[in-house]
Amino acid sequence: MRVELNTEKKRFARGHVIEVLEPHAQRVVPSCATHAAGCGGCDLAHANAGLQTDMKRQIVADALVRIGRVDETLVRTLLSASIGRVEAVGASGYRTTARAAITDGRAGYRKRSSHDVIHPSTCAVVHPLLEELLLGGRYKTGAGDEVVLRVSQATGERIALVAGDPDMAELPEDVIVVGRHQVAAGRQVHLTEEAAGRSWRVSADSFFQAGPTVASALVAAVRSAAGPVDGSTLVDAYAGIGLFGGTVGATARDLISIEQSGSSTEDARVNLAEMSATIVEGAVEGWKARPADIVIADPARRGLGDGGVEALERCGAPRFVLVSCDTGSLGRDVGLLSSHGYEVDSVQVINAFPDTSHVETVVGLRR
Repeated sequence: MRVELNTEKKRFARGHVIEVLEPHAQRVVPSCATHAAGCGGCDLAHANAGLQTDMKRQIVADALVRIGRVDETLVRTLLSASIGRVEAVGASGYRTTARAAITDGRAGYRKRSSHDVIHPSTCAVVHPLLEELLLGGRYKTGAGDEVVLRVSQATGERIALVAGDPDMAELPEDVIVVGRHQVAAGRQVHLTEEAAGRSWRVSADSFFQAGPTVASALVAAVRSAAGPVDGSTLVDAYAGIGLFGGTVGATARDLISIEQSGSSTEDARVNLAEMSATIVEGAVEGWKARPADIVIADPARRGLGDGGVEALERCGAPRFVLVSCDTGSLGRDVGLLSSHGYEVDSVQVINAFPDTSHVETVVGLRR
């Protein structure tokens, strides 16, 4: 293919495709009209499912070897060993949360390589009840420039979180519309979702995975990487609403859940109410470490960084499970953990975002 470079760095370059000279055998024509109109969301929609999985494995392998300095032979071996455990969600309707920009009174997505907004005519990756809001919702001046739409696959409950005045949003009567200022002032709005065999309270401003299928797949991968948990002390760092603590950590003797978001912490108090859990609201970097047998860490896209690694390494846990949604920070964090004596024991690639280059990775480490 012919590529026009936009930026060139010492170790990599970025560009955009000018012409495809010889199409790959697994290349397909995207069927989505919104994608054809320029939507930047599904950047791998031109590849079939099998090719996408291969591409994501290569992205993860490159990050671990090039950035994390993990032995290439080991990485390839571990990725091959996890073939049977790779989880892929269906590309249709898997997302139950969508963040959209508001322009001209409608919600929309960013165009490829642009800050411009395109108003979708369809969106196959979101749940049908969410697509209805995405396409049909209208917003008067004052609603703000962004809306987060959320639906429960289990109950059909729907929430819209707007940046401005909720009275300026025109949505179906069943939708609970709330403004960010109201949430900040203490208003609690939540729905009930089901994932990994149990129910969860998820508030309007709390983090939850792309959908319950993705959440269940990640729980299975983390359980596999963590190994036996019975009778252990388990630290669930960047715990969100308590997804891993409430599943993988259910049989731990002591569970310590650490989360900075007040909304997510309140959800965790409800979700972990029947467990013997210590819930810490605050930054992981400022937490005073306690001895632990297992650490599970699911940081935001920026990763653990030096502060997160140093805080959690002081637990002295022989087992560490890192969940990452960004391969760049994944490679860096694995490198930092390696410098503290951890060795990579397992690598699982979760195709949590079909048709996109985003990938979830679960890495098990031991020392």
